[in-house]
Amino acid sequence: MKALQEYDTWEVDLPPDGNLVGSRWVFALKKDVASNIVCYKARLVAQGFLQIPGVDYFDTYAPVAKMASIQTFLALAAQLDYEIHQVNIKKAYLNRKFLDTEVIYMKQPPRVKLLDDCQKVLQLLKPLYGLKQSAHHWYNRLFGVLRNRLDMKHCDIDQAVFYYKNGNTHIIIVAHVDDLMIIALSMDLVKRVKDELGKVFKVSDLGEIHWLLGMEVKHNREK
Repeated sequence: MKALQEYDTWEVDLPPDGNLVGSRWVFALKKDVASNIVCYKARLVAQGFLQIPGVDYFDTYAPVAKMASIQTFLALAAQLDYEIHQVNIKKAYLNRKFLDTEVIYMKQPPRVKLLDDCQKVLQLLKPLYGLKQSAHHWYNRLFGVLRNRLDMKHCDIDQAVFYYKNGNTHIIIVAHVDDLMIIALSMDLVKRVKDELGKVFKVSDLGEIHWLLGMEVKHNREK
């Protein structure tokens, strides 16, 4: 039940023309670099394959950083001796609410009784993992925060790479969904980025980068 507290829903009657999506639970183990179990995760995922294009969703475009971009900026940061840190945005997709024009109805989660009336359904107020448009909403939310709070722009070649440049002040953020790699000239700039993100999102500060997308990363400053 604790996992359900993170999801905003509303109890409603399903209109005659309303489409209804299902959901399922996804259980996973989160491990560290040494394969030790860090935590047990339970996530409620919507069955987006039941959504109707043009009715339940429209835009789905949501870029993630290309592996070539990640490797390029790691090499560049190593060459210039920049700071390379990493943060994870907790429950990223739930950081934006649906527009008033977006109405998504969902059945009660399996093996969980939320409503006493079996004729009632849930109306989702926030994008849920599994929905077709959720990643699109998250990307727009992230870009909006980086643009408004840090005056960052996205790269034309890879739109999941964001940058800020003002004289000798350089900040680069490489985003792969909810994993953000922060590259900056100094620790003061890295801290500034983390502070601004922390004002809007729940952030896990992973410190200096060491593990990204299944790759172990070591920053050897002596070499």
